[in-house]
Amino acid sequence: MKTKTEGAFIYADESGNSGKYIFKEESPIYYQGAVISVGNIESKVKPIIQRYCTENGLERLHGYELGEERVNNLCLDLLEALEGTQWQFHYTIIQKRYIAATKFVDTVFDCWDNPAVHPFWYTTELLRHTLCILIDDMMEDNLAIEFWNYYLKDDLNGLIKICQTLLEKAPYIFDKRACEVVTEGLDYAIKNPDIFTLISAKGKSAYKKQTPNIIAFSSLLTATHRFCKEYEVSVSELIHDQSDEFKGTMKEYHKMFFDVDFEEDKFGGIPKFKQVEYDLGTFSLESSKKSYGLQVVDLFLWLIQRDIKDKNLQETKIKILNNSDEFIISRSMSLAIIQARQFQLMQQELTPDMIKKAEALEKKIEAARQAAMQK
Repeated sequence: MKTKTEGAFIYADESGNSGKYIFKEESPIYYQGAVISVGNIESKVKPIIQRYCTENGLERLHGYELGEERVNNLCLDLLEALEGTQWQFHYTIIQKRYIAATKFVDTVFDCWDNPAVHPFWYTTELLRHTLCILIDDMMEDNLAIEFWNYYLKDDLNGLIKICQTLLEKAPYIFDKRACEVVTEGLDYAIKNPDIFTLISAKGKSAYKKQTPNIIAFSSLLTATHRFCKEYEVSVSELIHDQSDEFKGTMKEYHKMFFDVDFEEDKFGGIPKFKQVEYDLGTFSLESSKKSYGLQVVDLFLWLIQRDIKDKNLQETKIKILNNSDEFIISRSMSLAIIQARQFQLMQQELTPDMIKKAEALEKKIEAARQAAMQK
């Protein structure tokens, strides 16, 4: 891959830090934001931030301390300073309680572990998100909280108990095929508890890998690869706002997974993974006092989070969104993905040859699944 001399610089910050506590009513949403740019933006934004801090006796900029009018004026100045720079604002939004449903699906309905689940139901976006919505619907009466506690403790008996409770609810699933998949998948898990891959309590910090913080960090690594491919650059530096709780896990994830990228399947199927061919630069955690880029992210992220009524602030928010890339995990996003994939499939013209190949593939998959069930 040809790369330009200047590499990509990534400045990332977060808001709504939750760790393993995903059911706090006062903080239901987790946000992460990052400015990704070709070249270092520090020298471009430094004069604006320094001047404002000096005039107002501030050590650094925090959106929540400044108020809407000041944030608006600062963002406009910063956007003007970034003109001529190739940059993008990547943000992640996670509905924290919905993580419980997605983790349950990953734990119980992973077709590679549970042969009772047809691979299409786990490997395609349309059907996997359908499972997530069904499980979220069924996890009422604090069942999601119970599951999450068992999950973080690697409590196998507790997980089986949750499966048994959900199995009692499964007959009420309206869609016949979905009812079969959920019923058969839960029943197999209950009868074959060895399929559970328990990873949350294997080590003092293992649970951190299951949190919104690390899910968002993973999405940032993927977004960085997209940016690098688009602008044909390597990575120079990734700077994340300091996090005492997650610094070790972030460094581990950066080391283990950052050199792998994937190409999405156009129908939402299994992506193709491959090793990247460019330099990955350095990774560091810093205080925003030392990074003007991190302070820019703080202001942009503060603005993105808010339901704004002021017209001027709305226009500024739109300017940022027009140059943004998003990753969202939520119930409403799952429903949107289901609707979009259904529409996509309905519009797809299927040739006789495509149908013939699909039937042959289905027979092969089903034979392998039945063989696995009989082991």
